[in-house]
Amino acid sequence: MILLDILIFLFILGLVVMVHELGHFWAAKLTKTRVDEFSIGFPPKIWEKKIGETNYVLGAIPLGGYNKIYGMDTEDEKSDTDPHSYDTKGPWSKAFICFNGVFMNIIFAGLVFYVVMFSYGFKSYMPLIMDDYHFKAGQQENRVLVNGVKADSPAEKSGIKAHDVILSVDDKDIHNGKQMSEDVSIKSGQQVSIKYLEWSSKQEKIAYMVPEYDNETKRAIIGIGMTEIVVIDYNKPIDKVLSGFLHAYNYIDYSLVAMGHMFNLSVKEKSIEPLSSSMTGPVGIFAVTKIIVQNGFIEVVNLVAVLSLALGITNLLPIPAMDGAKLIFIGLESINKKIFNKDLQGKIELGGFAILILLAVLLIVKDFIQFKDIIFR
Repeated sequence: MILLDILIFLFILGLVVMVHELGHFWAAKLTKTRVDEFSIGFPPKIWEKKIGETNYVLGAIPLGGYNKIYGMDTEDEKSDTDPHSYDTKGPWSKAFICFNGVFMNIIFAGLVFYVVMFSYGFKSYMPLIMDDYHFKAGQQENRVLVNGVKADSPAEKSGIKAHDVILSVDDKDIHNGKQMSEDVSIKSGQQVSIKYLEWSSKQEKIAYMVPEYDNETKRAIIGIGMTEIVVIDYNKPIDKVLSGFLHAYNYIDYSLVAMGHMFNLSVKEKSIEPLSSSMTGPVGIFAVTKIIVQNGFIEVVNLVAVLSLALGITNLLPIPAMDGAKLIFIGLESINKKIFNKDLQGKIELGGFAILILLAVLLIVKDFIQFKDIIFR
């Protein structure tokens, strides 16, 4: 089973990387910039074939990919005068080449998200990290997600399972965990009807049960663990048509706001733990993939879209060697090419690449410790 999980993980990672690198590749071709090599995966090379001016490569390490664009990272005596060199292109052409990888990841995610939205009746279920956050597109409802069910509890006996979504208690809509606990606690010894969305079938069901008094909490309970989620409904006709891209927009905004929230929390607590806990690398993604594969094909499809967006957003960060930093440097270079020259950019990117390698190693170690029980089970 672990071999299948690894193959699925490598396929998904390779797919979103290929989309990103194809974005750079097509932009280079459209601006008549020569691409010497297009690779999915890093060396050593396990397959290569030259077609026209480009050498197409499949690398043995499937954790990334690259385009070797003439005049971008290397130069010779002709690269600053050759019309097919990146170095001779104007700032808009350079920006187009650098940004198009991110753009392709977003477009691809929007198309894949549409498949997911269509499959789920144009509804999406998102974890709620910040209580006061409101999604920009679609109709939002806060709900309660069951994240665990106690053995032999009234909830388990009635058929409620982890990942089901609580909708109402005795026909009263439930929007948060506190409300759920209060409405159940006053029903000690009385039968209650709980409407819930069964996650496996995406069908609404009603369960009848009698809450039991719990000596530890001093209240009546039905035996579930809860977390709050958001249900986003793209129910308007135009929203349904654009649901994939609207959801991609929601996801991007939510990710950036959450990232800022975690950064501020780290500063406030004077600890890197909140920020580091929200970051993950290949090992963490593999662990998530193992879990999601068990939830069905559409959830795997959703993961493809999420990772495509994650790759795009990450590449927009102003970190040396990332596309975001390249875009900033293009702007600086257009202001003063003598100061912000390719030599300076190369030195900055070399330092940035070293930082990225160190960060990747730290994330791998963190993820192995955090997810070891999932990885090796």
